[in-house]
Amino acid sequence: MQSNYPNGFSGGVTIRGVPLAMSHPGQVFWVDGSSTTPVVGAVGGQNGGPGTFQRPFATIDYAVGRCTASRGDVIMVKPGHTETVIAAAGLALDVAGIAIIGLGSGAMQPKVSLTTAATADVDVDAADVTIHNINFEAGFADVATAIDVNGQNCTISNCKFTQSAVDLNFLVCIETALTTLSSGLIVEDCYALAYDAANTHFINIPGTPAGDIYRNNILIGDWGTMCIGGAGIATYITIMDNVISNAASTSDACINLAATVTGIVMRNLCGGAAVQANGITATACAIAENYYGVLAEDLSAILDPIAT
Repeated sequence: MQSNYPNGFSGGVTIRGVPLAMSHPGQVFWVDGSSTTPVVGAVGGQNGGPGTFQRPFATIDYAVGRCTASRGDVIMVKPGHTETVIAAAGLALDVAGIAIIGLGSGAMQPKVSLTTAATADVDVDAADVTIHNINFEAGFADVATAIDVNGQNCTISNCKFTQSAVDLNFLVCIETALTTLSSGLIVEDCYALAYDAANTHFINIPGTPAGDIYRNNILIGDWGTMCIGGAGIATYITIMDNVISNAASTSDACINLAATVTGIVMRNLCGGAAVQANGITATACAIAENYYGVLAEDLSAILDPIAT
């Protein structure tokens, strides 16, 4: 027998002697691409259920449209779910305060595949959006951007950025806004395997965000411009504890910030094809314990910038 209490338990609940806490204030919607239960009067041909665990929605995109802004709604994505994005803003995360949580690991980690056009992307167009444990996979050549962030205080955590085959790639994995609209972006515990030589950035910073944090990421690829950085003037940025391997031979191609960017760049372990001491540029930041090694040489990494 199954029971559903859509309004929760305002005074708490104890089941078999164990108190259960309500960990979120909003609704929970479930997504599973294998769901084929028809729904009478479904909007836009949506072919899943009503969004419950037993009868989930078929797509994340549809689930976002069922959320209410700033209520704290959570979209739970079941293991093995695959969703295809074929156009610009094909998956628009435009409801404030929602969280998309993927369940499963390895081959069962939920996947968002960007195909059909180089303009296909995921847009974060509202504030306070969280994306956790999703594999973003390139399925088309030179996809311009995987995730375009235009909402403040976005968190992207434990996600993967991969390519489905040779020459199917993201030029940029994550791009911040041209102004301050993406301030407060957190990118943490992510993994990238992006080996196409046409790639330019893992994170591109063209604008003026404040308070961004990029930490604990493992980034392996070939980014011809730089792995993390850009021409934008960020303030109070924190880049720390990342492991970066960049096959590109461009100097300062691991972390390269504009001359007046402020913040902290600390404990990053970098490797690249450029000669030693050519991995990191962060002129106006506090810099400590960053190392750079040459991929093709049997030499230990050294401090970068070199201590004097």
